[in-house]
Amino acid sequence: MMVLIFLAIWAFGAFILYTDPKNTSIRWASATAFVGGCGFLSAVFDETLLPLVGESLPLSSSLTTALLVASRVSSFLCQVGLPYTFLMFAVHSGDFLSTRTKTVLQYTALLPPLLMLAITPIYPVLRLNYWLMVSWVFPYFIGASLILVLLYWKEKDPLVKKSRLFTNILVIFPVLLVFITIYVMRTQNNYEAWRYNSLIVGIQFLLILVISMKYGFLGVKWRVEKRRLDSTLRAMTSGAQIINHSIKNEAGKISLYTQRMQDYAAETNQPALQEDLQVIQQSTQHLLDMVNRIQGQLQDIRLREEVASPAALIEHVQRTLRPLAESQQVELRTELDECWLLLCDPVQLREILINLSMNALEAMKTGGTLTHQLFLSKKHLVIAVTDTGTGIAKENLPHVLDPFFSTKKTGNNFGLGLSYCYNVMQKHQGTLDIHSVKDEGTTVFLFFPLRRVEAAS
Repeated sequence: MMVLIFLAIWAFGAFILYTDPKNTSIRWASATAFVGGCGFLSAVFDETLLPLVGESLPLSSSLTTALLVASRVSSFLCQVGLPYTFLMFAVHSGDFLSTRTKTVLQYTALLPPLLMLAITPIYPVLRLNYWLMVSWVFPYFIGASLILVLLYWKEKDPLVKKSRLFTNILVIFPVLLVFITIYVMRTQNNYEAWRYNSLIVGIQFLLILVISMKYGFLGVKWRVEKRRLDSTLRAMTSGAQIINHSIKNEAGKISLYTQRMQDYAAETNQPALQEDLQVIQQSTQHLLDMVNRIQGQLQDIRLREEVASPAALIEHVQRTLRPLAESQQVELRTELDECWLLLCDPVQLREILINLSMNALEAMKTGGTLTHQLFLSKKHLVIAVTDTGTGIAKENLPHVLDPFFSTKKTGNNFGLGLSYCYNVMQKHQGTLDIHSVKDEGTTVFLFFPLRRVEAAS
């Protein structure tokens, strides 16, 4: 059992590191898993390898000594290193501390572990002073936990905020229980309570599995959802283009022959027939106009990229929409961080903002507030379009990005606006996320990767 738990923890640590090896907080999270796994590695030495060597090689005292030393060192690394790596993971998870402050904390926080190394006999018996350990381990835990909660509380990027919430659920409470079994219980001379850590780790892995399946964790569900939506878009776009092409050809023929019949009716002086044919001609032209508009929104989008100010684009969109907003008694607000430039197609981005803002205004026929926000998070440049309108029903929310899905009952709406916005964001290697509460309002977030962002001079 100890072997399996040890391998699972180290494999999890390696997986975390694989997801983003250049990220400092990820590296400390991985280090926390590896150091925590050292406790179970010590048990593997004591309870699996030493008995095995004792039975197979009873005369090999040097190998036995080496395994005992490895066991004591592993146990020491786990007990002394785990509080430090956990604190460093929290310190490096946010940007509210300067790089210099983080570096000072990184070296200052090493003093208690180094003191423990200096005063603790490790072999043949590890003799840690647990009262002294508790005196610095719990301040480390409380400090790290407060930092993680504070980062969650202050986070504005909804994707990062959700990730921080799951991280806090999966880390803070389990680590607290582990610290109690390792340190507090040993001050009471209970040296076997650490075995409950197997149960804690098992529950932790179960929670990771449940959260991954239900909400997505470490990008797993997101990839599944993204592939489903991409497949739907491709299938419906191809099908709609084929149908559009056929309708356009047939409508063109109807228009041509209607025109010939109108000419004949005029030559033979049949005004009633001319009037009926005029109705057919108008209906045919309306059909062709609709087909052309749909075709325009289904065509593959090609970006013409340049460095632009997203704040200036947002302000331009607000100036354009102001007369309509004022006629509906909608207040326009902005919260813009103007320090950033974005590599994008400004025409397409402006079209997205107009689409989203028009949707927002349609949801506020009797007044409200439309807010455009622009801010930089740890992982994205984020544009948020928020209205205080009617909101989207919970059962409709999963389908709003599907092509041709619309809850609007007007003949001019084809349900392609949000699909177009999603497509353009995909072309920018970004994504789009919608949060909505019925009768309270909707916020649409546009996330652009940081590699497209540069500071304005």
